[in-house]
Amino acid sequence: MPSEELTQRFIRIAPGAADLLLRHPWKLWFWADSIGLEGLLDATELTGDGRYAGYVYGLLKAWQARREYRSKFDYTAPGVALVRVYEQTGDPALLAFAREHADYLAGFRRTQGGAYMRYENAAIELPPELPEDHPDFARTAEQARHVTNGGPCVFVDNMHFDGPFYARLYAVTGEDRYRQLAVENLLGSIELLFDENANLFYHFWQERVRRPNGVLWGRGNGWAMLGILHTVAFLPESDTARTTALNVFRRQADALVKLQDAATGDWHTVLDDPDSYLETSIAAFVVDGFSMAIRHGWLSRDYLPTVERALAAMLTHVEPNGKLAGVSYETFPSTRREHYRQMPRDAVVPWGQGPLLTAMRSYQKLIDG
Repeated sequence: MPSEELTQRFIRIAPGAADLLLRHPWKLWFWADSIGLEGLLDATELTGDGRYAGYVYGLLKAWQARREYRSKFDYTAPGVALVRVYEQTGDPALLAFAREHADYLAGFRRTQGGAYMRYENAAIELPPELPEDHPDFARTAEQARHVTNGGPCVFVDNMHFDGPFYARLYAVTGEDRYRQLAVENLLGSIELLFDENANLFYHFWQERVRRPNGVLWGRGNGWAMLGILHTVAFLPESDTARTTALNVFRRQADALVKLQDAATGDWHTVLDDPDSYLETSIAAFVVDGFSMAIRHGWLSRDYLPTVERALAAMLTHVEPNGKLAGVSYETFPSTRREHYRQMPRDAVVPWGQGPLLTAMRSYQKLIDG
């Protein structure tokens, strides 16, 4: 498809996709809210409609107003969006708040290996929050009775929350402590979650048993990929952590190329498990990350066919109202592949709509040169 025609298609999709996020019941904050707000900021860039960036600004100001009453999951807050909105508006209160949030994140304890421990009592096999009319509602309600406490865990999702926020804050302030925190958060997670043989990331690492869960979750690899790329993008060229992280990313990229479904361009929700279903948010993450990496010269243009197949798959799944169909509901941790295979799909959520928007914006930047 010619680039101009594709850009116009993105412009047609983006308002509906973003409007679905405007209706989302944000919890301030929860897992994956970060990419949802980044998607809204990208929606303004795609469409020129300032409502989406304005909405993000309003949410962040509301969060700032109640900062003395932090929620249980404030460590999942959209730090990158906070810094981006500061850069766009020049609002000094947002920069001050970003510094406060950075100090808050730095106050968490660390594992023996140096990773920051955000979640001290992770619920294992907690079912997703489904609407009552969902056909799997009764089954998951029953499943909730069997949830266990997995103890302290390090999650791959946090690679998207932590390193990119600190790195972008370093770029804005020039203060080296933020660069150091970005590197510590990124490399600590890579050490615990990256499988040296599969060249992919596990969903989480359990401190009690000192090992990862053994499941190469597809969307989790999206979190890891964007976490690496959005961190190294703001580190100095001379920082050795860039080389380390980009080498890991390239190994991951090669593994993902080999696992892309030949017929559809999608990936299985458990990447190396062909019996698990094809989950649609993964393609959006790959389009976003690979497009960014090619644009920066971190991947060669030999990876474009993978991007284009993933883009075609992603667009195939977009419904007329802008919904990315086939996205799995919140996928809480488990050590069983079956848990991931049974996760219900077709959610309208930040981790589906957000990557759809960021992928379109990232690919547009790539084709615009």
